Order: sequence, then C-alpha cells, then structure tokens
Amino acid sequence: KAEYKAATGSDWKPGAAPAPPATPAGGSADALNLATAAQGDLVRKLKTEKAAKPEIDEAVKKLLALKAEYKAATGSDWKPGAAPSSPAAPAGGSGDALNLATAAQGDLVRKLKTEKAGKPEIDEAVKKLLAMKAEYKAATGSDWKPGAAPSSSAAPAGSADALNLATAAQGDLVRKLKIEKAAKPEIDEAVKKLLALKAEYKAATGSDWKPGAAPAQVKQPSPKKEVVAVQKDGPGGELSAKVAAQGDLVRQLKTDKKPKEEIDMAVKQLLALKTEFKAATGSDWQPAGGPAGGPAKKPEKQKKAAKEVKPKEKVEQA
Repeated sequence: KAEYKAATGSDWKPGAAPAPPATPAGGSADALNLATAAQGDLVRKLKTEKAAKPEIDEAVKKLLALKAEYKAATGSDWKPGAAPSSPAAPAGGSGDALNLATAAQGDLVRKLKTEKAGKPEIDEAVKKLLAMKAEYKAATGSDWKPGAAPSSSAAPAGSADALNLATAAQGDLVRKLKIEKAAKPEIDEAVKKLLALKAEYKAATGSDWKPGAAPAQVKQPSPKKEVVAVQKDGPGGELSAKVAAQGDLVRQLKTDKKPKEEIDMAVKQLLALKTEFKAATGSDWQPAGGPAGGPAKKPEKQKKAAKEVKPKEKVEQA
C-alpha cells in the first residue's frame, strides 16, 4: 500500500483502478526493483517447497541476471525493500524492464495457481501483477501482452541488455515446453516469439544472439548510411532493418537445415514484416543494394535481339 501510494499519489482502495503514476526519471530502476523482488519471491518459494534442483538453479540464474541489470542501471547493488536510486542510464529501457517484471510476476501467479497455493497468497501476487500492468501501460501507452516486446524509438545500450534477458527467458520456455512434450501449437507460438526476439536483438545490436553472450554494443551506422536513412525518413528505416534482420535469420535457418516448422514460422514473420513495410512506405521492400530489376533486364533484351537476328540470317543463307 505504501508503494502504491508512492507510485500513484493516492491511497489504495479495493476495486479502484490505479491512477496513472507520475513518470519518474528512474522508471526503469523501479521496474527492475519490482522484477528482482518478484524473482526473489519465486526462488524462496521453490526452496521452501523443495522443488527440483534444475528448476531452482534456473530461477536463481534469472535472479542474478536481474540483480546485475539493476546494478548496471542504478550503480548500486539490489537490496530487498530498498528504494532504487536514480539510474545512470537515460530513460528508454523502462518499457523493456517493465515487460520483464510483468512477465516474471505473471509466471509467479500461474505457478501459485497451478500449485493451489493459499488464496491470500495468490491475491497478493495478482495485485502486484495488476499494478505492474498499469505501470507498463502508463510508460508505453499500450496494454501489456505476454511476449509482446515494447516499442522503442531508439535502441539504447540498456535495450540490448533487456532483449538479451528476454530472449534467454523465451529460450528457456521453449526448451521447457519441448521437454514436457507440450501441445504443438503452444510450442510453435513460443518458438515464434523466440525468433521475433532474436530478430529484434540482431536489429538492435548488429549481431546474432547467442546463449550466455554479453550483448554487443548497438552498431553505429556510417555517415553515408545515415544520409540514406534520413532520405528514407519515417518508420521505413526501422522496418527495413527488421526485414533485413529477419531475412538473414531465414537464410541462417535454411543454411543450418533447421526443422521445417521453425523455418516456416520465420518465413511467415518475414512476409508479415514486408507487408508492414509496404503499408508504411507505399513501396515494396528492397535489399540495401537496390532493386534488382533494372540491370537484370538487359540480358533479356539482348536475347530478344538475338532471336530477331536469327531469322534474317536464315533468309540470307536461303
């Protein structure tokens, strides 16, 4: 209740829709604080219930990653109940951090319901989840949805860290679903989200995502490329980068001879991105080298000319 009042400026009341909180400079730190606290609760619960060691290890791994991200954002170690200090990094990763926090809290709620925990415990977790969703909407302007990556105008270094964590978490989920032999549609949906995150990571950093790898710095385009980007203007530049990254991913999957379902899912997403690009720019997407239409037509004209010459030669011979 104290945290709710600090965030919204009003006392909490049952059933009352939370007022939009003021957007502080440390929104990202607040979200990371909530995410770390939620993950810590999950770790303690797993240990109390003597869950399987691999499950506990996985939860601890995520907790350590969140603590590291918190320290990178605020410059101080995370401590339970401590108000986060102002982050050193500029605001921009706030949506990503809130997305991670909300996803972690959602996982906790589902786990509590699956294990038929006490109603007060579930209610408390659900309250936190609703508060996080409200904070996410206030920060991004859209409702939170599972697996949806928050849109960001620019890709700061913190965004790459958040994408790295989100991709790792989604990869863990895919492996878990496969081990537990979940339904194929459920696995396909999880794989689709994983591929989307990998494509977004590549678009932001310029390199393929690899498990355990520290995210590369966001690539800095050369001045010439910047001029081209300015000429294209609008959403086309960002969409073009996403299409290119997804195309690279499709080619990589085919080269690695990945399963047909995985390739089909990536191709489907590539076509969707191309459609979105055309809707935004009014023209079909072309690779950086430009359309391959002009020069390629010359050989066809030469062939036609050659075909026209042959009958004349035959007439002369006759």
